[in-house]
Amino acid sequence: MEEQQIRTIVQTQIIECLNRFYAIETGMWGGPLHALIIRTVIAGENQGRLYDLSAIANVLDLPLSTVHRKVRELEGMEFLYRQRDGRSTYLRPTSRTCVEMDKSFDEMVGTLRRLYRSPAALMK
Repeated sequence: MEEQQIRTIVQTQIIECLNRFYAIETGMWGGPLHALIIRTVIAGENQGRLYDLSAIANVLDLPLSTVHRKVRELEGMEFLYRQRDGRSTYLRPTSRTCVEMDKSFDEMVGTLRRLYRSPAALMK
């Protein structure tokens, strides 16, 4: 199999993976912007780097007013909450959000395993 064919197959697999993750996340969190904010908050939590509203707006390159509105919606859906720490207020995932993420984790790993096969599998 030539390099361009392998590249096309890999690109298609990546697109399929992203589409499946998109479907999983929008099923759990609502719209794509909700999913993006939640994913960022969870990643920050996992890395020990908590985000406030301004930091989320900055890292996602979104208007602060949009982040305020979306975070209020996510709080109303009980996916995020605000935690005060001194003069700062950080966004944190609720236990419900963490449970939903854990439940979807196996499905996401399965998707990756199916789509990202070794180069030898591409030659078949």
